[in-house]
Amino acid sequence: MAGPMAVSDTLGADVGRNIQPTFGYYRQPNGWVTISPNTRLERLKYSEEGWTYLEQYGAFDMTAYTVNHPFEALFMFGGAAELPAEQVLQTGLYIDPPLVPTCFQHTTQYHRGHRAACWRGAKPVAFPQLADVPAALIGPFICSFCQRKMATVASLTQHQSVAHVTPMGNIQLGKTLGDTIAAAMSKQPTAAELDELAALRIEVARAKKQPKLAVSS
Repeated sequence: MAGPMAVSDTLGADVGRNIQPTFGYYRQPNGWVTISPNTRLERLKYSEEGWTYLEQYGAFDMTAYTVNHPFEALFMFGGAAELPAEQVLQTGLYIDPPLVPTCFQHTTQYHRGHRAACWRGAKPVAFPQLADVPAALIGPFICSFCQRKMATVASLTQHQSVAHVTPMGNIQLGKTLGDTIAAAMSKQPTAAELDELAALRIEVARAKKQPKLAVSS
C-alpha cells in the first residue's frame, strides 16, 4: 500500500458549508488505536490522560457504517501500520483483511456511504507489523466443533469452554477413562481402581447417549 496521503476535507467549502466531523483516531498509552470525539475539550481531556491525537488521518462522522468499519479511514490514508501487532491479532483483522476504498473520502454528511466507484481498484489492507510475529501466534485457529475461525488461541479456548462445554467435557471424560485403563494395565489393579474404572465406563456410556444440542456462542 502506498504511503499516507494528505487528508483534506474541502467539500464543505466547495458547497458553501462547513463540515465539522466530530470523531478521529487516538493512540492510547498502551499503544492501541481507538476512535473518540475530537472536539477541543475532548482532545484536551484525552491529552491529559496520555492519549495522542492522530490528526494526520483526518476527522469523520460516527455513523452505523463507521461503527462496523472503525479503522477504514485509518487504512484509507495509509495508517494500517499505526496499529500495534497485538491489536491486529486480538481483533482478528488479519484473518480476512478488509478492502480499502479508493475514493479517499471520510464518512461525513456529504459522503454517507461508499458507491461502486469508491471500490474501484480496492485491495485488502496489509499489516507489515505482523512480519516479526512468530508464526505460532498467527491463525486463524479453527474450532474443531463448529469450524469457526478464532483470532487467538486464548479466544479459541474461551469459545470452546462456553459454546461447546458438553463435548469438551466428554473429551476430558474419555481422556480420564483412557488414563485409568492404561494405569490399570500397567499393574495389578486394586478393588478401588476397578470400581473407579467401572464407574467411568458407565459415565462415558451415558455421555454418548446424550442428545447433541446446537449451541451458538
